[in-house]
Amino acid sequence: MPNPLPASQALASLVNHLTTAIVLVNARMEIVALNLAAENLFRVSQHQMQLEPIGNLLSLDPLLKQQLEHSSSHQQSFTSRDTQIQQPNGHTLLVDLTVTAVDEQGSLALEIQPLERMKRLTQEARMMTQQHASSNLVRNLAHEIKNPLGGIRGAAQLLQRELTPSLHEFTEIIISEADRLRDLVDRLLGPQRQTQKQACNIHQILDKIDQLLRAEADSQVVLIRDYDPSLPELLIDANQMTQAFLNVGLNALQALLEHHIDGGQIRLKTRAVRRFTIGNTCHRLVCCISIIDNGPGIPTDLKEEIFFPLVTHRPQGTGLGLSISQSLVQQHQGLIECNSKKGHTCFNIYLPMENLP
Repeated sequence: MPNPLPASQALASLVNHLTTAIVLVNARMEIVALNLAAENLFRVSQHQMQLEPIGNLLSLDPLLKQQLEHSSSHQQSFTSRDTQIQQPNGHTLLVDLTVTAVDEQGSLALEIQPLERMKRLTQEARMMTQQHASSNLVRNLAHEIKNPLGGIRGAAQLLQRELTPSLHEFTEIIISEADRLRDLVDRLLGPQRQTQKQACNIHQILDKIDQLLRAEADSQVVLIRDYDPSLPELLIDANQMTQAFLNVGLNALQALLEHHIDGGQIRLKTRAVRRFTIGNTCHRLVCCISIIDNGPGIPTDLKEEIFFPLVTHRPQGTGLGLSISQSLVQQHQGLIECNSKKGHTCFNIYLPMENLP
């Protein structure tokens, strides 16, 4: 009869499919195993961290280190709520930490539940509910505006036929302004075309965005491409995704130009992310497209509302670009998020990769 697997190996095999980050350490506080969720959370691989001191993954404060050592020596478990743990790179995570004694040799399983993720899911659900209600209100209002606009434009054309040419400039103003309002209403109503998905190279789309932004920037802003070449083709509507990315990119560019940022940069970045939750679905793999700028940041009072229609802090802005981008991303069962502070604004667009061609 073959020898059973050591408890540490058996546990590592079982927890590898959990969405909670699990780190397995031995009595010497060396890392024995990480599950996939932990690899994704800390941006490391199990091979990199094998038998490395836990301090190389988490900078433990003296009290928490003492608790771990006591738990290992006495085979006792404990839970620490709302705990701040710091990584060697300086990044701080707010987590719920549960430590469980695994065997009599002093091995421990560290279960790490990032509270930022729970906050993000709650915020996402609230934002989508508010955005849906706001969009419905705006669309209903837009429909009511569109019909009289057509009547105004038609009446102006008829009136123009009866007036002398010297007065045509006034009817032309009415007609052009009616056309401008019609275009605005069409944008308020959002994308009307059905999504037409096909296999696309996401980097070819971003290359097009790069070219368009470079032409608009006129050497005043540096464009940087930071691609993951291992990403496969995605099943998406290339035209819609081009529009979604371009709206975000143009916002970044305009912020840099309007505020005359020295050394302005926009970075187009792609990465694969494992086990990422969008809505109620945990996806095995998603593509993350990041558009990052070093501009002035989004005003604090607008951060919660930037995806709502007609919300903008720019005098010449319509407040529709991000709302349209969000609608297009949602049609792809994706998610768009924003993190912003002075000197760093990052829009992350997540697209599921399960339905690959």
